[in-house]
Amino acid sequence: MKSLVEINLLPRKQARNITTPLVYGICTFFVILVVVSFFVFSTLVNQDLNKAEQELQAAQALRVEKEEAILKPQSSSSIQRLENTIVWAEEYPVEMVPVMQELVRLLPSRGFVQNFTYSETGTLNVTVQFDESRDAAYYLHHLNEASYFKVVNLTSISTSTIDEEASNDVLPRYIAQYDLIFDRNAIKTALEIEAEEDAEDGGGES
Repeated sequence: MKSLVEINLLPRKQARNITTPLVYGICTFFVILVVVSFFVFSTLVNQDLNKAEQELQAAQALRVEKEEAILKPQSSSSIQRLENTIVWAEEYPVEMVPVMQELVRLLPSRGFVQNFTYSETGTLNVTVQFDESRDAAYYLHHLNEASYFKVVNLTSISTSTIDEEASNDVLPRYIAQYDLIFDRNAIKTALEIEAEEDAEDGGGES
């Protein structure tokens, strides 16, 4: 029995080479990745630049606003306070030493000045300690009689206690608050008279 031999006369198919397309695909992927990365990076840089420019513009605007605020005229209330201060300084150039000397001179024997404040309105607030409540009225009377002050008010009086070491007793003390307004002309006149008297005494001694 004869065996049949198959003879294929068609050309044999070669195996497909996928290396080249794969290389092209990988290169294309990296090119796309680089382009996208560059685009994202450029976008972020532009955003940072825009933000920095906005902050710079805001800082410049704030600086200009502050400079204008410094250069522009003050508000009417500020100007009024300044004018009041200047008027007060011109009208009340009072030396405090003679005033305090007068305040101490008028005190009763057991009266002590604890504190005093002087405001730009020309008002002197004095805190005085007394042994007896009637001393507060005594001091008020003599302040009203003094030529240095044109207005005198006893605004408050309170009681405090101290320990008397000698007798171990707790004794009350009276704290009085006075508001005084100077008589500028009277103080000026008194100081001028005192200066003239000092000058005459000095001339007589020489």
